[in-house]
Amino acid sequence: MYFFIKTLSQCQFSVDSQMSGAALQALTVHLCNFCARQGDFKCNRCMKVVYCSVKCQSEDWKAHRHLCNPNNMENVDATIERVTMKDLPASVNVKGAEIQGTVVEFYNPGRFFFLPQSPDISQALQNISAELQKTYSGSSETNHEPRVGEVCAVRFSLDLKWYRGLVQIFSPEKKIAKILYIDFGNEEDVPVNRIRPLAANILKLGPCVMQCCTARVVPMAETWSGECCITLSQMLGRTPVTVKIMDQQENGHVYAVDILLSMGKQLSTYLLDHGYAQQVTDTATQSQQGIDAIMNAALENFRSLSNGKDDNNWAQPPEPLTQTVGDHLSVVVTHFDSPNNFIVQKVKNAGLIQDLQLKLREHCSHVAAPQNFRPAPGTVCCAQFTEDKQWYRAKVLAYSSKDRVCVGYIDFGNSEEVDLGYLFPITSSLLALPAQAMPCGLAGVQPFGQTWTNDCLLAMQQRVSNRILLIKIQGEDEGKALVMMVDESSDPQADVAELLISAGYAAPAIVHTQSDQRGKETTTTPEKHNVPAQELLVWPKVELPLDNQTVVLQTVFVESPKEFYCCISNPTDEKKRTELAAQLKLHCEADPSPFVPKVGEPCCAIFPGDGSCYRAMVQSLLEDKVSVSLVDYGHSVTIESSCLRSITPKLLKLPFQAIRCWLAGVEHQGSEWSSEARLRFQSQVNGCQLSARVISINEEGYGVELVNKEQNVAAALLSEKLAKDIGLMAKEMQDNPSPARRVKCSIISGPSFSVDWKTVELPLNETFKPFVVGFVNPSLFYLSCNVTAIGLNFLMMALAAYCTNNHRFLSSATTNRPTPGAACCAQFSDNNWYRAVVLEAGENNVSVVYADYGNRDTVPLTRVMPIPVHLLKLPFQICRCTLSGKEGFPTERPDDVQQMLMSGVLTTVQSFDGRANVLSLALPAESGGPQVSGVTGDASHAHIKSNPHLDATQKSDKPVSSTSIKATTSPDRPQPNSIPNTLTGLENTTDGFTKPSQPSEPSSHTLQQRNTQAAAVNSWSGQKS
Repeated sequence: MYFFIKTLSQCQFSVDSQMSGAALQALTVHLCNFCARQGDFKCNRCMKVVYCSVKCQSEDWKAHRHLCNPNNMENVDATIERVTMKDLPASVNVKGAEIQGTVVEFYNPGRFFFLPQSPDISQALQNISAELQKTYSGSSETNHEPRVGEVCAVRFSLDLKWYRGLVQIFSPEKKIAKILYIDFGNEEDVPVNRIRPLAANILKLGPCVMQCCTARVVPMAETWSGECCITLSQMLGRTPVTVKIMDQQENGHVYAVDILLSMGKQLSTYLLDHGYAQQVTDTATQSQQGIDAIMNAALENFRSLSNGKDDNNWAQPPEPLTQTVGDHLSVVVTHFDSPNNFIVQKVKNAGLIQDLQLKLREHCSHVAAPQNFRPAPGTVCCAQFTEDKQWYRAKVLAYSSKDRVCVGYIDFGNSEEVDLGYLFPITSSLLALPAQAMPCGLAGVQPFGQTWTNDCLLAMQQRVSNRILLIKIQGEDEGKALVMMVDESSDPQADVAELLISAGYAAPAIVHTQSDQRGKETTTTPEKHNVPAQELLVWPKVELPLDNQTVVLQTVFVESPKEFYCCISNPTDEKKRTELAAQLKLHCEADPSPFVPKVGEPCCAIFPGDGSCYRAMVQSLLEDKVSVSLVDYGHSVTIESSCLRSITPKLLKLPFQAIRCWLAGVEHQGSEWSSEARLRFQSQVNGCQLSARVISINEEGYGVELVNKEQNVAAALLSEKLAKDIGLMAKEMQDNPSPARRVKCSIISGPSFSVDWKTVELPLNETFKPFVVGFVNPSLFYLSCNVTAIGLNFLMMALAAYCTNNHRFLSSATTNRPTPGAACCAQFSDNNWYRAVVLEAGENNVSVVYADYGNRDTVPLTRVMPIPVHLLKLPFQICRCTLSGKEGFPTERPDDVQQMLMSGVLTTVQSFDGRANVLSLALPAESGGPQVSGVTGDASHAHIKSNPHLDATQKSDKPVSSTSIKATTSPDRPQPNSIPNTLTGLENTTDGFTKPSQPSEPSSHTLQQRNTQAAAVNSWSGQKS
């Protein structure tokens, strides 16, 4: 998601220079794209859509993301046809042909560029160069954003002429692309203002130079040695040579060649003789013979003891999952071999896989150890994995010996060798679920040599392991899905292929995108469909608004307050449901053909009770029946498979109408809801129109507040003692010392007010003038700090979602109060939530400093929430500090100490004590420069001596008054109602927001205040003001 906002520079009066009298043009007013109020911010991704706040942009993202294109590139893309290497014809050179020419660029024996000596090529170079200069000379800058793999017109840095260049790497942040000049072979980094899309009038000829590698040799180590590269560069550079074409790679633009050197040797021979390389022989035939021999031996191992045994031939592998080019999926990597070969599972199928594992465990625990079981290669059985001793579905690959079997786990992608006793027979119901392992390869990358380096394999494995990734299927190759892979957990989001290329682990490769293979499926075997392959089945669901809007719902199925299903009640939706019922009836009558059900796929179900046709989702396959969920009504039924019909995309356009809900704010009295409570709840909600508001959301559905005829349903259950209030339950469990109860309490009561948040560590021995943003006492105060806040915009979105979903719940469930120094979420007067640190907590109000903006505020206790740990990972823009020798400072007058800190004294970072930065104070050189902590000690003791009624406890623990805190708020400080802004005087480091580069000029009030504060320091240090 791209939630970057910039302030509108257009919202200003401008002067028409052509009008006399400097008349002002009309004021342009921009309206928020979500709420239609006046907006002052733009989406920084497309720079088109206007918003009034971060909250509105967050709410509008679901709709806007489909139209949002970086830098408004959709207009450019609509008029410009991007050119890639596949659009340029590859040169045709016959294997074995010998060509004379020159090596114009030499990187290593595995990558160099050769320019053939040919009049045709020379003429083509001249024509292309002339047309490029004519087209782009004097052209103005454009907002063209190049893409990796695109061939563009590029202005070379040395002669400032235009050439054809291939974009190998592009950095949107730095606006720089790494370019390969395809007609000459050299490379350089080029800013985007010297890159243009390749015009249609430029000749579409293949590269004039040939990219080559030395045939039949590889380096002795992982890479070619520097000595080797330098020697050959001097030997081959700009001298006429003859190359012999040995092979041509699949993309047609790279040739495996050998070169006849001037000494009479072939290049490959020279590399071998000098120990720079090792030979790679053509072992395809030998390898195939070896494979055949191994398979014959494995088959013989199987047959040797198979007489009279159960060969399991009926248990054939289930069909693989089928996806279409262009699909976006959230996945986890379950097995990794290389960037070209890894296995993923769909995240949304996690529940199905877990259910399958439980059924496998139950099945194998009730089956006696087989005495006569010897499954044939290619069949599927249950296998016990040697590492965790759990049961999985496995395909028999081969018999390595008479009693040892190689198996591949079809849901995870890995394989191993096990004893025959680790295999159990499987049932047909356990084979109903398609194989969950999806073989994939990373699109757009290829190794520099013949194989991937160990560093590359390790780097990618660390990048993709144990995290949820987003993939987009871009093509298919030998039964594997070629995918673009994005790590959404990083900030900014990282394209794994681009990371490998930028790190030097991989070279760019041609990507065959969706337009190249439209409708092509990515399974290894043909998949049978009840609809044409191009009619991809997509089933949307109804969503409820999450912004405190009230909607009218009507229940369609009620199980208990914990689980019930509703649909939105309005004339428009009811009309659509009526029309859908008529269409379903006609469809089922016109298509009586049998339907083969598959778990997780939609269909039409004819209900035996009334003969009506409903939309359904297959949940599980039984022996002769099918369990389906009626997606427009919520409940499940078990019917004969003959009652199922296929469904068409047209019948899936209307989102599934049943919305799963649970009653927020209450819980059952005992271990489950009582029959009386269920009946009472059903009587309150059945057949009624209910006013509903979403309180929270989780994987089980929406937690809603329901009102029936002005009566709150949850309150009615509580008043009749049929339910327990969540807040009271949290308190009760907190008082119960039982470990199990404490665990449950931690789940319900949510996070507490943490005082152990990690602060930024300032550089040791650095001296600077402090900017105090919050002060509690000399032992605890806060300074603004220059922190690069990459990801603050994403954090604000997560913070808004967390607070919106949990505010009502945590307000009632939280029993502890915040203490000074605790981190929290605070709601400002603009109703937006921000990260904050507590300065003082009163009975009803809390004084806070906003941790990412530095301004202070006093808010009601009801507008403060605990903050979870994941929202504390990004460092605050303020840092926690304490004074060295703080015992010498008066705690009974903290405002005086704060004035000292804000009056121009210098601070030096002495150490970090594990929790706070320890600072010492000194006066500026013009004021004498002594350590403040030393010169204030006597004044402090004298003041205490004159007030003997103050004991030690009073001196150290007296809280600072809210009046003193407010008094230190500088009038020129930015306030949250002007957010987004960053701390005054900081660099522009917070991504996604427009920030002032210099502090604002102080007002006269501020100058007067600072003079007063300077006088305070002089009075404490014994100097004249």
